[in-house]
Amino acid sequence: MNLRLAEEGDLAFVSLLSRSFRRFGPYEEIIPKWFHDRWVRTYILEENQQPIAFFMLGLMLPVWFSRVLDLMAIAVVPERRSCGIGTYLVETAKGIALAHGYRLLRAHVGCDNAPALALFRKTGFRLKKRIENYYPSGLPAYEFVAELGK
Repeated sequence: MNLRLAEEGDLAFVSLLSRSFRRFGPYEEIIPKWFHDRWVRTYILEENQQPIAFFMLGLMLPVWFSRVLDLMAIAVVPERRSCGIGTYLVETAKGIALAHGYRLLRAHVGCDNAPALALFRKTGFRLKKRIENYYPSGLPAYEFVAELGK
């Protein structure tokens, strides 16, 4: 497997895979904006030169005082789920955040998204709070944080 920064040609894959987020809001509009945002980095995981997953790291707070990096989106193609790829991606995201001097990696997860909740708990994130109406669709989310460098 090969992890790399996304290129412009990867937007179609990222957009297609992020359709699974649509119940949370208009992510068909949000994901391309994040993809092109200068404060967001999208990473593509390939297997046999084919993309199978992605994650996005970015800053949700003003850059000048934030030591918190956000894992804004993560997705794996359906046929490769439950194979440890999500765990690998989250651990890789934590490593990238730490290497860039961040103290915390934060993620927001839909309260009813059992696979994602299990993934973040498994990878050492702790539940910080529940946020009502977090998503554009009005659904609530849990905010998780992982302390880095411990």
